[in-house]
Amino acid sequence: MRKPEPVAIVGIGGVFPGASNLSQYWNIIKSGTDTSSVVPEGRWALAQEDVVDTSGIQPDKVYTDRGCFIRDYELNLDGLEISREFVDSLDDANHLLLYAGRQAWLDTKSNESIDRKRTGIIIGNIALPTNGASALCEELFTAEYEEQIFGSGSPRRGSRKTTAPLNRYVTGLPAGILARALGLGFGSYTLDAACASSLYAIKLAVDELTSGRADVMLSGGLSRPDCLYTQMGFSQLHALSRSGKCSPFDKNGDGLLVGEGSGIVVLKRLADALRDGDQIYATIKGIGLSNDLDGNLLAPASEGQVRAMRMAYEKAGWNPSDVDLIECHATGTPVGDAVEFNSLRELWSESEWKPAQCALGAAKSNVGHLLTGAGAAGLIRTLLAMKHETLPPIANFSKAGVELDGSPFTVLQKAKKWQRRSKDTPRRAAISAFGFGGINAHVLVEEWNPEKGKSSKSKPKKPKKEKQAKIAIVAMDAAIGPWGNLNSFRERVFGQGEDKPATNHNWWLVQQSKWYENSELGKNDFKGYYLDDLQIPINRFRIPPKEMEETLPQQALMLKVAAGAFEDLKTDRPEAHRTGVFVGVGLDLCTTHFHFRWSLLNKARQWNKELDFNLSEDELNDWIDGLRESAGPALNANRTMGALGGIVASRLAREFRIGGQSHTVQSEEASGIRALEAGTRALQNGDLDQVLVGAVDLSGEVRS
Repeated sequence: MRKPEPVAIVGIGGVFPGASNLSQYWNIIKSGTDTSSVVPEGRWALAQEDVVDTSGIQPDKVYTDRGCFIRDYELNLDGLEISREFVDSLDDANHLLLYAGRQAWLDTKSNESIDRKRTGIIIGNIALPTNGASALCEELFTAEYEEQIFGSGSPRRGSRKTTAPLNRYVTGLPAGILARALGLGFGSYTLDAACASSLYAIKLAVDELTSGRADVMLSGGLSRPDCLYTQMGFSQLHALSRSGKCSPFDKNGDGLLVGEGSGIVVLKRLADALRDGDQIYATIKGIGLSNDLDGNLLAPASEGQVRAMRMAYEKAGWNPSDVDLIECHATGTPVGDAVEFNSLRELWSESEWKPAQCALGAAKSNVGHLLTGAGAAGLIRTLLAMKHETLPPIANFSKAGVELDGSPFTVLQKAKKWQRRSKDTPRRAAISAFGFGGINAHVLVEEWNPEKGKSSKSKPKKPKKEKQAKIAIVAMDAAIGPWGNLNSFRERVFGQGEDKPATNHNWWLVQQSKWYENSELGKNDFKGYYLDDLQIPINRFRIPPKEMEETLPQQALMLKVAAGAFEDLKTDRPEAHRTGVFVGVGLDLCTTHFHFRWSLLNKARQWNKELDFNLSEDELNDWIDGLRESAGPALNANRTMGALGGIVASRLAREFRIGGQSHTVQSEEASGIRALEAGTRALQNGDLDQVLVGAVDLSGEVRS
């Protein structure tokens, strides 16, 4: 295979906690500022006194109200092909991506001459409920509860439907909105590779450029889920900092704080960037992706991290000791930081080095953990450090909690001039992102010397479109509506079997919610081709029974069908690290049920007053508990992991020992085809030898 052309980063944009522009972001980074605070009033569905319990892990409670939140930014739509009225109807996640995307586009000097038909978007975005999706659920189910509480003649029914239905599409839609606003024609989609999503998206965007399929790509990450949901989930996972500070690599580090925001970069082939006179922040020299073969969904493993890092250095032709700065994943959790530090020590054991020669960085100490946007926050932090020739400090660091002494690494407490090693040696840096499920990414970037560009007089050539390898489909399985396996589906496709749409009984909702069968929704006759049930033998997968029981059906169904596909495989499987997983998904709307459960506290208080029940405090609390139990179970650790959209792919990788890149792909109704495209590209690039491609959607869910 020929060596691909270098890719240049020619524009950056972002909106982060405490920073509505990159100048503000750099000031936060350079000064080592911690932007964490208590949650702003009105951001949670519940008042802090109703949800904060510092005594320990409790149902429907969090043990800290601190995080990193975006407060003040003004979305300017000048130059965007989109109306203010339409934008105002959309969820805040779309606003953040429009803001960061417009900023990055305007930061690209050649934006007016770009062929927009050959420009696309790939963004990391988390498949979790947003404020808009949660509001849709709340409006739907509140009407049903009030019907039963106030009576069938209640004028309240249907009076609160104010959320635009388009907000049920929270995974792939934001990228499509940005593409529409900028008039881009190459296509757009998002992916969820957990906390590694931004860097995974950049890898796939780079592939589009080096193959010649696109000329310009916007990539990066976005994270703006319902912040009470993430606070609840991380509380149940014991991952949040009780001290209210994110302190990576510090002796007092006790967990992470959740952040939110978006970071976008504009990418071009280097030769095109030089031709167009773009500002070049850095060039991308190597990217490594992997999935852990050891550990579990929550526990990181050095094996996978080191494999991703080695892959990046091999592609770049670098030694690990060539970098001056490593922007670490560094969440502030003691176990996670220790594993990452040990991975770095193992990697550098193969090189010659001097003590404290390489600075460690951690954007999460400044702006919190942006989840699917974390890699973008770290990359932009690194690019700004290169631009300002400054090595920034890590906030909240006082005393090392890892063995820094005698290692190649140092943690700065104050900003320091970033000196080149020599006149001809460019500044070099690495960015890591390691996510739930053992999803790993490592990116290497190098400073660009403008003098080198001036000496290059050759005109850029379009990459030659090499003859692509033909791809074979070698195994399949399916579960479509009532046709629960490939044989029954094949019979139906060829005209056999009964063609009779069935009534959807929403079996999962019935199982989880006591009120549904007696509600008006439960009595409605929704006709369609629905999944009748989902039964999996208790010993079918290497997953504890309770964990499987508390996993949403989206994940369980994909496991069942993937197992059938591997049973259909008649050939030997390649090495684990040469196999990957690509699964098309959307948001499982069952995830919004937890928000509705929480919202019942305030609703019950209001209903008590309106109906003059005059309940005592104990009686009211008992009624609230009963209403919540009727709505469904509380969010716990298993249900937190069982509701993460990105974990769909990780469960497959874990169950079938797959070590190559594994993630979900999100383009709403086109998600499955986009997953097929991404898997095919990985085979044609030579990144993988075998891919498991699938798609899953339970669109018969009543909220749909």
